[in-house]
Amino acid sequence: MGCRASVDCGSLGVFQGVISKVCFSDQSVTLEKPYLNGLACKFPEITLKSSDIDELKILKSREDLQSEAAAAPAFGSSVVQVPVKKNSKKNQNIPESLQLPVGKYGAKKTQSFMVNNRASPRHQARASPRGTPTRYRDRQRDKDIFLQGQGGSALNDEEKKMIEEEFDFEANLAKFDKERTMQEIEDNEANEPDVVRLHQSNVRQPEPKYRTDENVLGGPEVINYKQIITGEEEVGNSNFMTDSNLIVPAISLALRERLETAMLRHGFSRERQAEMMGRATTEIAMHLLGGQHRLVPSNMHQVPTAVVLCGKSSVSALGLAAARHLASHGVKTQVFLLDVAHPPQVESELRLYRLTGGKVVTKAGQLPNTTVDLIVTALEDPEICYELLAQERCQPWHRAVTAWAQGCRAPVLAVDPPPQPPSLDIKMTLTWGLPLSHSPQAGKLYLANTGIPRNIYKEVGIKYSSPFGAKFVIPLQAT
Repeated sequence: MGCRASVDCGSLGVFQGVISKVCFSDQSVTLEKPYLNGLACKFPEITLKSSDIDELKILKSREDLQSEAAAAPAFGSSVVQVPVKKNSKKNQNIPESLQLPVGKYGAKKTQSFMVNNRASPRHQARASPRGTPTRYRDRQRDKDIFLQGQGGSALNDEEKKMIEEEFDFEANLAKFDKERTMQEIEDNEANEPDVVRLHQSNVRQPEPKYRTDENVLGGPEVINYKQIITGEEEVGNSNFMTDSNLIVPAISLALRERLETAMLRHGFSRERQAEMMGRATTEIAMHLLGGQHRLVPSNMHQVPTAVVLCGKSSVSALGLAAARHLASHGVKTQVFLLDVAHPPQVESELRLYRLTGGKVVTKAGQLPNTTVDLIVTALEDPEICYELLAQERCQPWHRAVTAWAQGCRAPVLAVDPPPQPPSLDIKMTLTWGLPLSHSPQAGKLYLANTGIPRNIYKEVGIKYSSPFGAKFVIPLQAT
């Protein structure tokens, strides 16, 4: 009882005060003149239960507090009565409206309209009833009022000299001992509660520096930017990075073939993949075609035109699905498809595309000679070896289609091309799942989310975590 204590109540805060009551039946303690987290409370006392108390420390004993109170100087109050001075004759001429009542210290005050020791225009405009010039009378009256407020006497020579002398701020500041003053403040505050000190809170703490990809607010979890592990040795352009700085590794052709085999075994058919890639290709193509600025009812006289180039491999199904999706958005489409025997999924996509009313040609000479807004190429098999790809590019039909595309000067979007350098100037490349080791000539690389389950990746030895976030198609940059 009577000791100053510090009571840590966890989330409620830290209380400090003098123990005035301890109740054993309620298991509570009462503090008078309490402080909460260093700030004085508005109420005179507070009662804390033992269930809320994490730790209790005695800061000062009862005897120490009593000795400090006895040693503290007693501050009394005194009242000084100042006799009221009568108004001088000079002040008797002041109107009653300009006189103030006697203050609590006994001195009579009078309102003054002086501005820089000069009479206000209101005084100058008023005529004198006694014939004295108004400006002189007002100046004299203001001077009398000013002197009365200063004690009723004019300044002597020494006082005038002090007023006129220029004050030396640097010399006066040199007399101030800052270190000694701060030490006195520290000594005085050593015995006080842990209140927030203004001179400490004003000290600016150094701010930490953050990277552009680092969360400023921080968090308990550390982001792992390499969340996909293929188990393969890194070769060539083997790593790409998303806009969120997540690492997306490239895979080899052998691992891609194993992934496709696992997808087919679990019912993820090529038709399902073609549908997803056709939708992703259309999403990118819309930006290249002008989007909502071109595909509006008021622009029917300038409908954009897209030409889709398909070869003789199964990747042609992706191009045909893209042509069908583009046609469903009102784009004028035309497909080049080599007149050979095609896989079943290509024939199925071709039948669906013909239902759109789009045109299909089989020779390079039948391609349009008018302005084309976009070229989508699905000519080459991504899993073909380099020797067979070189032989295919030497064939007349391939060279003729490539020459036509180069002459159109339209942007080219490649759908799932092989990792070798392309035969066309590619602006953008779209792939799925995990990318191959595409060369820089493939243009800006995009990755489509075709919805492959994580356990299919796990089945072929890939530790997979989706890099797509809230997007369906994401761009990739080479690291």
